[in-house]
Amino acid sequence: MRKRNLFKRCCISLAVCAALFISSLLFLSACAPTYPKETLAEAVKAICKTEYDMDVDVTVIGQTMGIYYPMKGLLDVGLGIREEAWDNISNLLLIASRVVLSTDADIKFYCAIAQDTRLPELQVVIIKYVEDVKRGMYRNISRSESFKRTLFNINLTPQAEKERSIESVFDKLSVEEGTRQKVLDEFFRSPPTKLSDIGYWRGNFYLKNITMEEFLAAQMANRIKIEFRADEELAKMFSYKTSEGAFSSKEGLGEFIIKYKIADQAVESDLFKPRLVKLGEIIHIANDVVYGYKFKDFDYLVLEDQLEDVSFRVREQDVYNFDKDRLAVEKIVQAPAEYF
Repeated sequence: MRKRNLFKRCCISLAVCAALFISSLLFLSACAPTYPKETLAEAVKAICKTEYDMDVDVTVIGQTMGIYYPMKGLLDVGLGIREEAWDNISNLLLIASRVVLSTDADIKFYCAIAQDTRLPELQVVIIKYVEDVKRGMYRNISRSESFKRTLFNINLTPQAEKERSIESVFDKLSVEEGTRQKVLDEFFRSPPTKLSDIGYWRGNFYLKNITMEEFLAAQMANRIKIEFRADEELAKMFSYKTSEGAFSSKEGLGEFIIKYKIADQAVESDLFKPRLVKLGEIIHIANDVVYGYKFKDFDYLVLEDQLEDVSFRVREQDVYNFDKDRLAVEKIVQAPAEYF
């Protein structure tokens, strides 16, 4: 199922790229934007309805556009995405890409959210960077790289989790409906502060203006998940559990913070040092991201190994030049004494 879904997602990317090439040519030859920023949301809704009979909700927050589509039969009995549902997701991404490339609105990211009408507590969230779409369309990046640059996640709807836990407290206290809604509105219904909190619940978007820094941090964590699960050699040596990324800017320092739980499975020997291999692979992934985007506007990469309760710091120039200069992990990682 995972391999089939992966192939389907790659097909989606290819279909989007092919259609976008045509639409971009039309856009470049036009004197005025096809979809003016003043009517962007209405245009997306109209296209979805006219071309695919899809009733969607659309919002724009800063430089981020969000599209929500509730569909019947999104998930199968194993809570995976049904084959037929991929067609709807593909259409949703196609329309989103087509519109953001043909508007005068300053859209840098778009986020597609899909939920099953039978189980809206679960959602599919896909986030794409508009410049990546353009580069993929003109084949400036490979198909596999384009896939890696797409954030894809199936998770519990964060706002649903939050409200359900609060409502259980209300039930125990027999709080009346009016008071419930007032408390929820004032204290529990607020815009998300991180990408993992993005979602849609009960007629409302929970979307934020996505920044490049947090997008790259999330991409690092996502690539770690992909590599440690998909690479056969890494899967033999390590057991991936979780990874998450964030960006912090405090006191003039910009830091990518990657928290992870990756257990060692292979036994350490004179020829094999699990800690070195693990850190080397994670830094290599971070290098792929920042070097691929030519992004240098940060000071440190902070790695937090939550299983061993230890953290490491790597300077920006060492992360950026890691592969090119073939840097040794033990020389660039600020690790506790005798860690290696």
